[in-house]
Amino acid sequence: MINLHSATIKKFQNFDVHQHLKEHYPDLDNYVTETIKLKGNNVYKAIFRSKNIYQIVRGAVKLGTYNQEGKPFIYEVLGDGDFFGNFEYLENKQFYEYSKTMIDCKLRVYNLDFIKRVVMDDPILTDWFIRYLVKRWCNAEKKVKMSNEKGTTEKLRYLSTYFDNKVHDYSGNEYVLFNLLTQKDLGDLIGTTRQSIAAALEKL
Repeated sequence: MINLHSATIKKFQNFDVHQHLKEHYPDLDNYVTETIKLKGNNVYKAIFRSKNIYQIVRGAVKLGTYNQEGKPFIYEVLGDGDFFGNFEYLENKQFYEYSKTMIDCKLRVYNLDFIKRVVMDDPILTDWFIRYLVKRWCNAEKKVKMSNEKGTTEKLRYLSTYFDNKVHDYSGNEYVLFNLLTQKDLGDLIGTTRQSIAAALEKL
């Protein structure tokens, strides 16, 4: 049983959603397109209700919203292979999110209604989707725990490990995700000021 469980986890770590869809849905081109978004551009804005789900083929994207004073802040950063977008399963009309590219990105754009249908109809995709959401949920909980337990320097040290993964722009150039984060980004993620971040970075 343990070996079977380990094999299942390994399978989904390397699971290629797009390849699976290509093999099982011959009309896939009707529902999926690819696009290039250059560094610093919005994939979508907070006021825009997207009818798509996005996959980062190559690149890095930060997700954020606005505080009560109308100032933007980010709460998540994603890289190669990750999915994002307004899934709209909760139909929460009070939640608004923007996404902005951190480097030149190649994105895959999936029609939302299509994704909803295949995730419901295909047991393999259902399993993958649940595992992916749980992984994102667990990662969010880890960041919340970190933000409530440690000082600024330790929080930054944690983020430098958490975002140590490599990402690539659409031309194939390689970056370390942590190095793409600005001082404001880091401040947003751990709940402190840019000045505190600057001082803590000198200690790392």
